[in-house]
Amino acid sequence: MKRLLVILSGALIVLPLLAQQAPRLQFRGGWMYSADSGAVTGAFLTIVNPSNAPDTIVAVRSACAEHAEIHTTIRNSDGTMGMRPIAELVIPAHATVQLRPRSLHLMLYHVQRTLRNGDRCTVFLESKRSGTYQLELVVRR
Repeated sequence: MKRLLVILSGALIVLPLLAQQAPRLQFRGGWMYSADSGAVTGAFLTIVNPSNAPDTIVAVRSACAEHAEIHTTIRNSDGTMGMRPIAELVIPAHATVQLRPRSLHLMLYHVQRTLRNGDRCTVFLESKRSGTYQLELVVRR
């Protein structure tokens, strides 16, 4: 009986540690358009979820903009293209989601300084399951 209690006690310590080491989201190729101070710009990247469970991006903020949102591109009833914010972005298990122009993307509003080719901008993505990520996006265009 004592041996069983020791094994169970060990499991109670080890199992939470293993759960914390679950694969986190991975981010690749982050970039954004150039923008003048006060303007709006788009940001793009690839998100990879190597884990066995979905994760959801629930918030985005940026050190170089007053406000940031996740957007999707839609076709309006008159046939023109438009954008609309989405509250959450689900990243399915073992999936890759691309944020790119004319598709899913990040919108940064009221850029606080002029951003030119080669500059960097810090963006924070908050996920339901794995916490907050800090990313450095490079201005490419």
